[in-house]
Order: sequence, then C-alpha cells, then structure tokens
Amino acid sequence: MSEPQYFHIYATANDTWHYYRDIQNLIRIYKMPSGVSRVNLYMAISKVKPVNFIDKTFVRLVRYLFNNHKNIALNQVLYKSNIGRDFSSYNVMLNIIKQQANLNDYVFFQNRSGFGPFKENWLTDFKSQFLKFPNTALCGSTINFIDHPLRSDRNNLPHVQTYAFLSSIKYLNLLGESFPGINETSRLNIIFNGEIELSNKFLNLGYGLTCMEWPDQYITRTTPALSDRDVRGIVKQQHQFYHKGYILLNERKTFRNWHYLKTLFLFILTSLSCGIFRLPTISKK
Repeated sequence: MSEPQYFHIYATANDTWHYYRDIQNLIRIYKMPSGVSRVNLYMAISKVKPVNFIDKTFVRLVRYLFNNHKNIALNQVLYKSNIGRDFSSYNVMLNIIKQQANLNDYVFFQNRSGFGPFKENWLTDFKSQFLKFPNTALCGSTINFIDHPLRSDRNNLPHVQTYAFLSSIKYLNLLGESFPGINETSRLNIIFNGEIELSNKFLNLGYGLTCMEWPDQYITRTTPALSDRDVRGIVKQQHQFYHKGYILLNERKTFRNWHYLKTLFLFILTSLSCGIFRLPTISKK
C-alpha cells in the first residue's frame, strides 16, 4: 500500500470584510509544523454577499502566503453558494479530493471557528488518535453528547463537533456523493441535519468516534454521556485546535483591535515576502 496523502479542507465565508479569524488561522497553518512532509490545502469560501475587491485581495494574499511553502501546497481556493454553509464547503472540496485520493488517505476538516493549530505535529497527533481504536470513523477536537436545547434535552446524541476533525477516505466514501446538511439554509437545521447527522451516519453503521479532549475514550451509540455540557468552550486538555467560544472566553478584550492590526500587518508582510517576486496566477473560479 502506498504512503498516505494528507488533505486539509478549510471552510470560511465572506460575511465580514476583515477576515480576522481566517488570517489568524492561516498564519498558524503556515507556521506550525504538521508532522507530515506534505499537506494538500483546499479552501472554500461561502458567498454570503457578492465578491468584492477586498475578498479578491484576501484570496490573492492567501495565495502569496503559501506560494512555494516547503510542506503545504495550496491546491485550490474557490467561492461557492452559502447554502449548506461549511458542510457544502466540505462536500465540494471532498469531491475534488476524491478524484486523486486513495482509501488510506486522510482528510482534515477545519472551519474558521476552529482556532489553530497551536501545537507542532498537530496532524500526526490527530492521525494517532484516529488510529488508536479500531473502527473509528471520525476524530474531532471535542465530542458533544447533548442535543441542541431548542430541539430537545437529550444527552445521548454523541457527535463530533465539526470545527476541527479528521477522517479517512475509506470512511468518507460511506457518505456517498454528499455530506449531510449540504442543502440546509438555517443555522439550526445545519446543526441538526449536518453536524449531528454526520456522526449519526457512522454510529448507525456500527462505527465509533473519538476526540482529543477524551483521548482514552472510544465512543459508540451506547456510550454514556461523558459530560452534560457542551465541552468545546470548557476543554481541559492542551489542544491543537480550540473552538472560538473557548478563545473568546479567554481572550483579553482590551487588546482585540490592536491584535487585529498586528495580525493583519504580519499576514500582509508574510504573504508578500512569500510571493512578491513570483506572482502566482489567480484562479477565476
């Protein structure tokens, strides 16, 4: 069997002009060693509003940033409809990846609410946790057992929280042609029929889940709830990726604006230093 390939799908949207969280994440992706020799990066941007000059400038700087990176190949950046939000973004990019992927290849999924990476060898850490238990279909940063409170008070719905998670083509092929939730438009339906349903599909087939927050746990449909709270904002482990809820709770609000200016300056400076001498072609997709 050939050596596995590693794919990284990053999903965001153009609903804010400043792309603050994306810039933070992309700089971390650029700087933090993944632990593997090559990562194939794909970025999908949901169109909440018409694409404008700022959006195009952001994409250009992203391309400059990863131009000639030693270990990361930015293979594609595209805009797509906001219907289905992150799940349709994951779906579009996964279908592109499948054209070149093998069953033993790995796909890491991240949206802009997944802050990171914060630790070296973050991708190999996720892979090790994914392989720790047989028949694991999804490995996330965190797993939530509770339903959305607007639907029910059930605490027996274990699901990987989809701001940062890993799977392999072997398991992702079981989804068929599409992720769940790709046609949903409301936030709640995306949670019900996207995030929760994704884990349900694998659990119903007899596979299991695991996560970085509870590294010694293999979670199935019958596993008792390990927490009666949404743990993504109250994690105890030192994580590779944190949810924005945790970051916002622990961020010093006084310095947010100043930190954005510093981050933006670093992003522009790093991007231009990587690409100014050899400007890559900008895709019109």
